[in-house]
Order: sequence, then C-alpha cells, then structure tokens
Amino acid sequence: MAPAPGSTVAYWRDDTMAYGVVIGEEKQRLVVVTREGKDERVAPARVTAVLAGGIAPARTSEGVREAAARAAAAGEAVGRLVDAVDVPTLWDLVHERGETLSESTLADLALGRVDEAARLATVIALGADGVRFQRKTSGWLPRDAAVVTEILDGRRKAAERAAEKGSAIEALVRAVRGDAFVPSGSETERKILAALEAVALDELDTPEKERALAHEAITASRIPADRLPEAAFRLLRLTGRFASDDENLMIVRYGLRTEFPPFPAVAPFAREGRLDLTAVPMVTIDDPQTREIDDALSVTDAGDGKVVVGIHIADPAAVVPIDGPVDVEALARGTTYYFPERKLLMLPGAVSEDEASLVQGKERPGVSFLATVDAGGRTVSFEIARSLLRIGARLDYDEADAALSSAVGPHAALLARLLAFAEARDAVRRAAGAVSLRAPEAEIRVGEGGAMTLTRRDPDTPSQRIVSEAMILAGEMAAGWLTARGIPAIFRRQAPSDGRLPEADPALPFAVHVRAVRRMLKRAETSLQPGPHHGLGVAAYAQVTSPLRRYQDLAVHRQIAAVLGGGPPPYDVPAMQRILAATERAELEARRSERAVARYWMLRWLDRARGGSVTGVVVETSPRPIVVLDETLLEEVVPSLSGVNLGDRVRLRIERVNPRADLVILRPV
Repeated sequence: MAPAPGSTVAYWRDDTMAYGVVIGEEKQRLVVVTREGKDERVAPARVTAVLAGGIAPARTSEGVREAAARAAAAGEAVGRLVDAVDVPTLWDLVHERGETLSESTLADLALGRVDEAARLATVIALGADGVRFQRKTSGWLPRDAAVVTEILDGRRKAAERAAEKGSAIEALVRAVRGDAFVPSGSETERKILAALEAVALDELDTPEKERALAHEAITASRIPADRLPEAAFRLLRLTGRFASDDENLMIVRYGLRTEFPPFPAVAPFAREGRLDLTAVPMVTIDDPQTREIDDALSVTDAGDGKVVVGIHIADPAAVVPIDGPVDVEALARGTTYYFPERKLLMLPGAVSEDEASLVQGKERPGVSFLATVDAGGRTVSFEIARSLLRIGARLDYDEADAALSSAVGPHAALLARLLAFAEARDAVRRAAGAVSLRAPEAEIRVGEGGAMTLTRRDPDTPSQRIVSEAMILAGEMAAGWLTARGIPAIFRRQAPSDGRLPEADPALPFAVHVRAVRRMLKRAETSLQPGPHHGLGVAAYAQVTSPLRRYQDLAVHRQIAAVLGGGPPPYDVPAMQRILAATERAELEARRSERAVARYWMLRWLDRARGGSVTGVVVETSPRPIVVLDETLLEEVVPSLSGVNLGDRVRLRIERVNPRADLVILRPV
C-alpha cells in the first residue's frame, strides 16, 4: 500500500537515500516534497521506510516550506541514528551465530529500538560498512571472520595504493609547476611512470589499463601538449627519464643497443687461397660521411667489345668467426641503424670502419663478383672468388660525377666504362620489366649542438646509376650461383603488380608519377626460396653487397666464402631460417625507426620557418589533398586546400609545427 499523503518517507534516489513528505499522487507515482523544497515524482517501490504520519501540507509556498522542514528533520534524525550504529561491535555480537538476522533484530541490538527510523538507520550503516554483513532476502548475514579480515586487508591495501597514486601524481603536478621531481620509489609510482613511457613510445600498442593510468596522470598534471604521447614524453622529461627534448624514442621503444661490450682485438685475416687483385685499378663511391665502405668497382677489357666488371665486396667473415662474441652481438643487432643524429653499428667500428672496411690504400679481404658483360649489357659469364683487394681511390658521388662530366682525372676513363656498363644494364633490366623510380631523396643530418644540415640526393646521377646497377648485378650473380649449387641462402623477391603500372605523364610533376607507381608496387619479401624480383627485373636476387651493415648479407657471404674455400656452407636450412627470423624483425624495426626519427628532425627543420611559406606539389586530391613539399619531400595532408587538381603547384603557410606530436598545420597562402 502506498504511503498516505502527509507521510514522511525515505526512498532511494539512484544510489542515495533521500527524504521527503508525500503531498499527493499522480499517475501511480507519489508526489513528494524533498528536503530541498522541490517536487519529485517517486515510484512507490522506491520507498524504503515510512518514518512518520501527518497531515498533508497545502500546495502553497508555506506548505512546501513546512514539508521541506519535516523532510530535513527526518533526514537529520536518521543521520544521528546512523552515527550511533557501531557496526564492528554489532558484528562481534552476532557473527558466531552464522545465521541471517532481520533488520529489526539488528536495529534492536544496535540502537535498542525497532521503529522504522532505527531499522532504516541500521540498514544504512550496514550498507555503508559493506564488509561485515551480507544482505540477503530475509535480512543480513554476518560474514565469516576470515572473509571480513580479507576484505578489510584488501581495503587497506587499496587505500594505500590510492594514497601512493595521489602522492605520485602530485609529485608530477609539482614538477609541471616548476619543482624538482623527487621520486618516492613506490610501486604505484613505478607503474605510473611505466604507463607514461609506454604511451610516449607507442600509444596504440599500450594496453587500455596502462593507457588509462597515464591519461589520469596527464589530466591531473595539466601539462600543455597537443597529443597524449607528447604529454607523456614531456612529463617523463621533467622526471629526468629522458635527457633531451630531442630524445630518440625509437632507441628506447625497440631496446636498441647503443654500446658494444669489450671485444678482443681483431685477428689478421688469412691471405691463402685468395685471388690477388691488388694490382687491378678499383675505386669506391660512397657518401662523404660513409666509413663502413663495403663495395668497390673495377672494369677491365675482355676483348670483342666485352668488359669484365668487378664488384668487390668487403669480407668481414674473414675476421669475424661464427658464434664468436662479435658475431653473437651482430646477430642480436641484426642491422646498422642510421639516424640523423647518430648511427648504431651492427659490427663494432674496429671491424666495420677499419679492419674489414675497404679503406683506400689498405689490403683487405673481399669477395669479388666478376661479370663478363657484352656491349649490350648482357652477362656472358661470371665468376665469384675470395679475393685480396687494395683500393686505389675513394670517391664520393659528387667527385665521381665531376670526373665523368669533365672526362678529366686519373679515374675518368674507368668511370666512363662503368657508366657505359650501367646504362646498358639498365636497358636490359627495363626490357625485362624492371621498374625504375629514381626519385629525389632528402636527407637530414644533425651535428654537434643540434645543428641540422638538409641535403637532396638525386639517385639518377651517373655515379648513382653506376653503383645501383653494379649492386643489382652482384645480387643477381649471387642468387644464380647459390641456386645452382643448392646452397641455403636468403633471397629477396617481389611479385608483379596487379595491374599495369602507369606511364609518367610529362604534363605532370614527377612526384605525382612516383606516388602513383609506389602505391601499386607489391611489397618485397625475403625467403629461402629464390624467385623473380619484378621491381629489379631479375629472375632471382640475393642481397650480398652490405655485409658490414646487414647480418643477412653477412650470413649469405659466409655461405659463398666457405664453399669457395673448399668447405661446406656453415648454415643448413634450419640455421638460415633462424637467421632470417631473427634479423627480419630488426630490419623492419630499422625501417620504421629510421623513418620516424628522420621525420621528427625534418619537422624540426620545418619549424624553423614557422610563419613563413613552403612550396609543394599536390599528389593526391581524394579523399583529402596531400602535398609533397619541395625542400623536405615530406608528404603532408592539407585539409584546407580546396579546388586543386593533381599536379598543381601550391604555396603554403607554415601555421604550426610540433615535432614531438608529429603535428604540422599548413594553409594555402
């Protein structure tokens, strides 16, 4: 039966006990005046106690004030009774009975009375305690002592964790305000800092629980940032976790090795059984900054319009024993990482930059790929040999191009013959379906004090084409040689595109063509089974030209060198599969991390011109405009561009750049 008008009632409002005076009924709901003096419609089922009867006040302002006062008085009276209920003592009195007790019985024990107010106060007190009694249909069951102890212990620990969390977050808040961060060393603080680091390094890969914890700390700190990972980084920077605003987070993210353990001195290599090519004129062509010089080139006349092109590759296997300490470390690294501000070598500098590097004027061990090539660029025959090398000259790309352009200098004739070979080889590969995308590249380097240098590289220069064609030929020769002998090796393959690749439109900038072709090309893959590499236009390809910087190349080198020396290959199929599995991840991480760090520094470069303008080419219009910037070659989405066509040249204002948040805002000028 619903409470009569004038009754003072207690009822549930969501999860809170509320009090009011019934003044009527509308649509099967009670009209109640609350202690705040407001009307509220309450379902009768929500009423938990009728605390007093009385005359229904009139629906006048005076009547509402009277009802509100009665409701408030009832609430205060129940509150006083709740305070008087000693739940621990009540539990001590009854828990050994092990039986469910009625609310009236418990009210009588706790307060010495069994009226509705006492019953309600007892229920509220038991619910607020939430530990010692369990609500049942017929009343309340005292919990077992062991269960109570366990719950209380859990609550205590939760309170301690909450206090630790509050303290740790407060320390971060103070750090944002300018105070020094003083770590407490608590486990909760460690978890917060670990969550922040996980978000700073890779938000998407951070489990939801850790991301929520980091978000809580970031929100409380109010540290200014554009994105969550940036905020996490900046908080950690204040704690001293990172030493620089320009910290290379990829090193931390992938756990890259930055230092080598101490190694014994490099043992001299054995000269026996090597083809002595020290009298053959040969040159190296590299960037000026390169110190791991792993390839040299030569060309000699073979008569009848043929030449012997020599691609001579450094042989670190001659000084790095398998499973020795240097080899174990190199396999763990997998590859050399090239960052704008530093590089992380695969092999220690004593090997990769000295004893195994093809240093000008020094005798070095090598593996030489000697191809007899006709005037049409076709390989007539080839030989692979362990060799003894002495480099006559070290050239950089600009020096080689200058010698080719002027036809003057001690190496001009050799370079001219190499260029003729390269052009003929390029034609052969194109005829076989090779894709030639010699797009310009931008490279940024960071020196002492953060000084940045941006350079553009044109891979279509004569010297670049010479080196590229020579390396492809060596890889093709190696694949054929290995396959013919059934030697386990790592091959690189690429499936053909699903459709016909677009032709370059002379009316459009080259950048449009490059993007269109790259989007159609299939990803190259590695395998122990040879197969065509359609992008290179060769039937099989093994990458062997960088053994100083890629472990896969070093492993294949060892296979070749061992067989050339009259022994068995050191790696069987399972061993080679293990090497592939171990190094494939490193190579993927190297590509990702090098791109990410290079982009960071490119944005730092762009940030210097904030407020100025840049030019670029529209390479995509749908679903949103994408522009390749001329100077940095960055591809940027520019949503504010409208009415542009593919290939349009645009000028954009640099509104905002935040490298740490990977944020660039460009607007049309």
